[in-house]
Amino acid sequence: MRRTIIGLALLGMTGAVAAQQPAPTQGANVPPKAERKVCKRSAPAGSLIETRRECHTREEWGRIAQAARASGQDIVDRAATGGQRQ
Repeated sequence: MRRTIIGLALLGMTGAVAAQQPAPTQGANVPPKAERKVCKRSAPAGSLIETRRECHTREEWGRIAQAARASGQDIVDRAATGGQRQ
């Protein structure tokens, strides 16, 4: 009986000590969102089976998307001017 009481007292004390310690931050070793790699899968043109996986940071994906938009806009502009570059 005495051992049970001592054991329960010790368990209660360890819980109090654990409650006083600050909780470790989740993902302390995880880089910030802007630096983390984001992977996307894409299928090459004309392929029904093959997929490719590309991994870039968010900033790099933004630059890739911006370059694609600029290329698309260039095609639209050239079509509107009859193929003449401005």
